[in-house]
Amino acid sequence: MKTKTILGAVLGAVLFTSLAATVAPNDPKITTREVMKAKLESSQKVLEGIATENFVTISANAQKLAALSQAAGWQARQTPEYKQYTAEFRRHAEALQKAARDENVDAASVAWFQLTISCVNCHRHLRGVRTVSVPLAPAAQAVAAW
Repeated sequence: MKTKTILGAVLGAVLFTSLAATVAPNDPKITTREVMKAKLESSQKVLEGIATENFVTISANAQKLAALSQAAGWQARQTPEYKQYTAEFRRHAEALQKAARDENVDAASVAWFQLTISCVNCHRHLRGVRTVSVPLAPAAQAVAAW
């Protein structure tokens, strides 16, 4: 059992290193679309890990999710609400990592659900921000510039 745990930790570290290299947090070339696609893939892998009680998979992908939230391409908006959603996402990714360390599938399930809800709420917020962004009429632009 101890050998399995050590092997799992080593495999997880190797996976995390290779995954983190795919989307470097400070790489300005990484687009929001690429970050969100990687986030979706990692989230799906976390769910797979939960379903199979594979804590190495949960841990590696929770770490990737946390790293992705630091990526330049993650920063779609700089509103206080967006920053709050990002902070919530990171807390849930950290809770996933802790659940994996503790080998607690119930805690991992709850953290994954909360992480997913934070994504849905953030995307709903961003769609609302985009919908409400209406260009000012010429008269309003003149008043705003004054």
